[in-house]
Amino acid sequence: MRSGLVRLAGELAPPEAAGGVTQLGLGGAVLLRRTQPSAIEGTLYRPLLCVILQGAKDVSAGTLSVHCPAGNAIIVSHDLPVLSRITRASLAEPYIAVVLPLDLGILRGFFDRMPDIAGGEDNAAALLSCPADGELLDAIFRLITLARQEIAAPLLGPILLREIHARLLLSPQGSILRRFLYREDPSNHVARAIASIRASIEAPMKVSALAEHAGMSTSSFHAHFKAVTGLTPGQYQKDIRLLEARRLILDSDAAVSSVAFDVGYESPAQFSRDYARKFGCPPREDRNRAREPDSDRSTAFVSQPAAVN
Repeated sequence: MRSGLVRLAGELAPPEAAGGVTQLGLGGAVLLRRTQPSAIEGTLYRPLLCVILQGAKDVSAGTLSVHCPAGNAIIVSHDLPVLSRITRASLAEPYIAVVLPLDLGILRGFFDRMPDIAGGEDNAAALLSCPADGELLDAIFRLITLARQEIAAPLLGPILLREIHARLLLSPQGSILRRFLYREDPSNHVARAIASIRASIEAPMKVSALAEHAGMSTSSFHAHFKAVTGLTPGQYQKDIRLLEARRLILDSDAAVSSVAFDVGYESPAQFSRDYARKFGCPPREDRNRAREPDSDRSTAFVSQPAAVN
């Protein structure tokens, strides 16, 4: 099955595809193709499914870390600032992956029909890598095939997307997604706290207020937040600030001090130190490198620092 997927994906994701990204036109799904290993990239993962068809990559967020070889699926359940690196890719055997954004509305729509499934409920981590079973690979194969059928895709695409979401819920690795079906599960409280943090990244964060809104003690909220994201709330906000700062540094001519203040830093010097630790060089140097004529700023769905709205 996977060899057939690689062949089909190769036909749809030619080497000349811009940035190595091919849009499938179904549910925001894309094919990624890279012909060489990457440097470590800091980025924001939204809830998604990523099936590695060929090659390999490593992904980490705080204390969470996964290795993702060919044949594995990455499941991300929450907005998560991560470090990722493609570790296996070449011209002869490029890294190829299918990425599908997860629709939490579709998942929650299965609440009334979801059977009881035992196992895995203690795993609250928002980042996980597991072998993709044959049924999921078959559904992904049909998704890529359908993307080539202009007449059938609008009718069958929504049905197939619902099937893929359902298969993830039913899988042994789908426990973190199943938790979303229950309003009072801590994973939902963490998701709402993340939304609050991202809505005003420049504002001082009050963990006690987030905990109170979640109906938890501060210590309990702190523990649940780290179990899900691998980060403390403070570390999470800092990573989100730095990702937004990098987008501003690379995509605008704003002064470094202005960017620092925009994302909530009071000290431009501290901002530059944190930025260099996160991305490997100070902000001005990063901007200059990105604007060199031979700079490769290719981006992909799961590897570009996303704007914080």
